[in-house]
Amino acid sequence: MKRIKIQPCLRVFFVLSVFVLASNCASNGVERKPAKQRNFISQEEIEGLATARTARDAVEIARPIWLRGKGIDPSVYMNGILMGGLEHLDNISIHAVKEMRFLSSTEATTLYGTNNMGGVIEIKSR
Repeated sequence: MKRIKIQPCLRVFFVLSVFVLASNCASNGVERKPAKQRNFISQEEIEGLATARTARDAVEIARPIWLRGKGIDPSVYMNGILMGGLEHLDNISIHAVKEMRFLSSTEATTLYGTNNMGGVIEIKSR
């Protein structure tokens, strides 16, 4: 019966493992920005929207998907108070907005009641 030497195989395996780990951990020098949150627009992001004048402008630029409902438009709440429909976004100056959040219909009906089946655009003012 022949004995099989395992040592050289282990050495090759170890070298390959170190190479794979080192290549996966290496940076390409490009700084990665954190991904945008799908349902949130931060104050920093709002400040970076140079062309936005109203809350609607900010949403159209940063998260246009919020305005494309599934047959029912979202309601607009500011500081927990119902403002009305999407037309009220035109009346809110971007300088008054601290942050905005989109709540799905499930979250919206849980927090604000059953009249919010299209979801809610929740605005917090400065």
